[in-house]
Amino acid sequence: MHAEITRHALDRVPLSLIIDDSTLLVNLNYFFMRDRNLADGGQRRWEDVPVVHPEWFTRAFGEWCLAQGVRGKFSVVPCPAALGRIDEGLPLFSRAQQDSWLAMCREVIAPAFDLTPEMITHTYVVDPATCEPLPERIWEQYEWETLPVDREDLVHRYIATACRILDNVGLTPQGVTSPGGFGGRTMAFYARVAGEAVREATGAATPFFFKRVAEEGPVDTYVWEQDPAAGTAVGEVVACTGDRTGSWTGYGVVDADYYLTEDLAGGRLAGVIDRGDPCILCSHWQGFYGLHAGDQQGFAALRTVVERLRQRDPHGERTAWRRTSEIATYACAREMASLSVADDTLRLALPVRAEGLTLRLDAPDVAGIAVNGVPLQRVERKRDLASGTFWPTAEGTFLAFDPLAPECTVAIRRAASA
Repeated sequence: MHAEITRHALDRVPLSLIIDDSTLLVNLNYFFMRDRNLADGGQRRWEDVPVVHPEWFTRAFGEWCLAQGVRGKFSVVPCPAALGRIDEGLPLFSRAQQDSWLAMCREVIAPAFDLTPEMITHTYVVDPATCEPLPERIWEQYEWETLPVDREDLVHRYIATACRILDNVGLTPQGVTSPGGFGGRTMAFYARVAGEAVREATGAATPFFFKRVAEEGPVDTYVWEQDPAAGTAVGEVVACTGDRTGSWTGYGVVDADYYLTEDLAGGRLAGVIDRGDPCILCSHWQGFYGLHAGDQQGFAALRTVVERLRQRDPHGERTAWRRTSEIATYACAREMASLSVADDTLRLALPVRAEGLTLRLDAPDVAGIAVNGVPLQRVERKRDLASGTFWPTAEGTFLAFDPLAPECTVAIRRAASA
């Protein structure tokens, strides 16, 4: 009998929504564009965009995502544009206003999204001890596209500080997001130091980071810094789209068809899903809100895309919404697992454990399955395949469970011959 771990949990292509540039109340990019124009002489339309993204909009967005089952990653920039630390208070808002937003974020954003820092400011590199810009006035996404590998302690403290600020306000991160190009030219160094910094700040065994976007061709989830003895690794999630929901400016292109056309056959997502690659959409918070409360064109496009995805897979048999941390942890678990088969017994060694671990067997004649002595429930349809079940088909059998131990024994009971 042949057995393998499926590429994705429950043998469903993961869908996930990455939201960048978001933070507490303030529109980070009002200040980003204003300050970057001074730095490089650009003509970005900073005066056209709102200074604030109101709490009511964030709540409405979060409640809609919860109702629709949308999952993913939501950045909370810890010290937006070096205006102040969100755990100490931004001078633009009262403490009551900030406490209200943070409570709302814990209530309606955190249940559906991983929260990550997008490093400390998303603008200037700051002293992590003071959060004041360095005298050189260098920028996180430009000069630190190549991280200073000769100053590893500084980079470690920088990322750990970003994580601790979020943890201080009850938004404990499972990973980090690159502001723009941050770390892009020193990826191996970045993966290692980010993993160590997140783990130090939060204890996460398999932290993830988001840096790269693949707008064309195959997409994968990468596993860095594997340590089977410690049960640790670092996952890298890669988005499969650019942003056509208003982008980081809030006034960029909005185009639902770029993602999935009305006939459900075209657009970037159709090819990604049909290939079985992780389907992670990259977007920016500014685009969902737009230029004013009556705009929200990016949010409207997202609602259209989500509805089209539902129409394409009405029973949820091929796709499932996931947090980015779930995608990364499953990839780490699969990459680091070892599997052996002897007769009708499978033995798994799992340095990293992930919920919904799914195996495919080339055995169609299965009457029962038990994992470490606990029987799984048989289901008759793919849509019902969940942790703790198995689904036999004419071609083979799928089984799924949540591993409770690093060593698992799967016992297969064959159907009696006719």
